[in-house]
Amino acid sequence: MIKKIIYLILFFLFFISETTAKDYIIIQSTTSTDNSGLLDVVELAFEKKYPIDVRFVAVGTGQAIMNAKRGDGDALMVHSQQDEIHFIEDGYGMKRFEIMYNDFIIVGPTYDPSRLRDSHDIIEVMQKLALGNAPFLSRDDDSGTHKKELSLWRLAEIEINENNKWYIKNGLGMGITLNMASEMDAYTLTDRGTWLSFNNKKYLDILFEKDQFLYNSYGFIVLNPKKFPHVKYKDSMTFLNWLLSSEGKSIINGYKINGQQLFFTY
Repeated sequence: MIKKIIYLILFFLFFISETTAKDYIIIQSTTSTDNSGLLDVVELAFEKKYPIDVRFVAVGTGQAIMNAKRGDGDALMVHSQQDEIHFIEDGYGMKRFEIMYNDFIIVGPTYDPSRLRDSHDIIEVMQKLALGNAPFLSRDDDSGTHKKELSLWRLAEIEINENNKWYIKNGLGMGITLNMASEMDAYTLTDRGTWLSFNNKKYLDILFEKDQFLYNSYGFIVLNPKKFPHVKYKDSMTFLNWLLSSEGKSIINGYKINGQQLFFTY
């Protein structure tokens, strides 16, 4: 009996040591990929094939980049191309690889008080929103979605200021923002992936989509090991190469909600 207990203890200690010894990488990523459910699917498929644990940190793109600049993690997967380029130029990361894309959409109350459905392009949409016939919810969190929203106001040559009572900042993630928009009869900008995975669509609808300025590209950057010696470059490249392989692309392209594809690979 005592020998059996000893064997069980030894087996348990061996199991624990094997589990804790497993290699892992930390990837700073976005709430949009997390909210869509894609990260869980990608992580599961990769870990079935490789002895590397993938740990995603899902925050807004701006925060993800700030975290990576501090050396928190091994790689970055976000959707703000210009900021990603600056990240590399400043020596924080290696080459940028395009992984996948989807698009942004404008959603709002189904009765559409600002008549966005009749718009011909995104500039007209932003001009109508600026009339203030209904609230507009801004994430105001330095996320990739927030950065895109600000670029659209600039494109339409509209300056947002404190006097715009219709413009509401919440500093929150995409899922919560969509819930707020539903409750407030407000418009907002969202990535299509989060929208498709969002369940509270009762009072909201897609009111404008498929404009060239709503394109949404996701890039992957391994942190610079010369700047951050702790970076697990080899394991991060293993994960990146898998994402770029036919198997990785198949996982991404095959991820659907209610029969609709959320992301598309290059």
